[in-house]
Amino acid sequence: MSPQRKTSYKLLIIEDNPGDLTLIEEYLKENGLGVNPDSANTYKAAKEYLSGSEPSYDAILLDLILPDLEGEPLIEEILQLAGSIPIIVLTGYSDIKFGVKSLSLGVSDYLIKDELSSDILWKSIRYSIERSLVSNQLKESEQRYRHLFENNPFPILIWELESQKIVDLNREAEIKYGYSKEQFLTLNIQDIQPESPAISKPDIENGEGKSSRSISNGTFVKHQKKEGDVFFAEVKKHYIEHLGKESVLLIVNDITDKIEFQERMLENVLRAEEEERNRIAKELHDGIVQQLVACGMFTQHLHEKIGKPEEMKQEIDRLFNLIKQVTHETRDMSHNLKPAEFEFTPLSHLIQQLTRQISKVSGIRFETNSHLTENLKLDVYLKTNIYRILQELCSNVIKHSNADEAVITLEIVDQLLFLSMYDNGSGFEVNAPEDYGIGLRNVRSRVHRLGGDVEFNVMESKGLKVNIELPVT
Repeated sequence: MSPQRKTSYKLLIIEDNPGDLTLIEEYLKENGLGVNPDSANTYKAAKEYLSGSEPSYDAILLDLILPDLEGEPLIEEILQLAGSIPIIVLTGYSDIKFGVKSLSLGVSDYLIKDELSSDILWKSIRYSIERSLVSNQLKESEQRYRHLFENNPFPILIWELESQKIVDLNREAEIKYGYSKEQFLTLNIQDIQPESPAISKPDIENGEGKSSRSISNGTFVKHQKKEGDVFFAEVKKHYIEHLGKESVLLIVNDITDKIEFQERMLENVLRAEEEERNRIAKELHDGIVQQLVACGMFTQHLHEKIGKPEEMKQEIDRLFNLIKQVTHETRDMSHNLKPAEFEFTPLSHLIQQLTRQISKVSGIRFETNSHLTENLKLDVYLKTNIYRILQELCSNVIKHSNADEAVITLEIVDQLLFLSMYDNGSGFEVNAPEDYGIGLRNVRSRVHRLGGDVEFNVMESKGLKVNIELPVT
């Protein structure tokens, strides 16, 4: 079955022989193609048609011998003028070698005039145009992908699976590793990841190397720069065919800072947990344990009071009060670790309860100015974090401020919770986040996780004021 014919092609015929021109036009008319095509009988005339604005021809029919230019130079000139327009050479000479040469120069087809017919001409025009369209689309696609490759913000390397040689890379790879492109092309993949073994095809298809552990959707390996510096890399590998050979495309993301940050965070968490365990142990030892010891001593001497009802009653009352105090302190510790009825108790009540307990234990007067309504609905996670933030701030006042008074203020304006805490203590130098103690770093970390902002300001009176804004939507 022959292809469906189209009647809207616009053609340029470059032919100096009137008889051949007439014959070509007749063939075109038989097939309904190129009605009234443009024609040029010299190279100069053809150049005028093809110069200036971008030519709008679908195809060019070119005779190889013109009065002012012929042969290979003519083909080269017309190719340059035509751009992406397909060129079909028409010649009276059946020189196979020159025909092959013409095709290698970039013409779409090479036809012998003596063998020409309307069907042969039409098929050549149609197929040349279709091939040109496909070729142009491929070139555009390659250019787009090359642009993405070269301008990707991550280093990208391509290496052959069999030889392990690096065969292509983008500019970011040169910058990251310190090698020029020429130097890179002399390396194999082991030169930049010496601690990882060669990766086989099945490993690539599975998306992981045998010696790597998974991070996100990539694998976690160590890469080495030209000067020997090592960094942690998250790499994503894709099995591809590059220049006809099985290859691997490697996208590299330097996660050294991320790993170091995670390690610092883990260290801070562990230190904070250790401090909390020590605090609980101290409270148990200094408070509850000592009172339980006293309870034991009272019970040991109760038998001495038998027969002395009044003294017995006093001892029993003292024992009862001690047990009651132990019960309250145990409940307070429980509240500090996990506030009771957190889901149902209003935040303002929780904070008042916290400040009462801390004031009693520390001797510092904590005053709360809460403008929060009792029917305020807050997510339990948000409420818990606000409570922990205030707990940490109060603990900081007790440990470091030398204050005897602190004021906490809370209010909500336009879906933002404003929390401030001021103490009349000695303050401290606020320069950079790394200068904060663990407690204040934990406060800062919690606030940022909640999408808020925090400021630590030393007042003229040397007290510390903390301002926090948190979204409550």
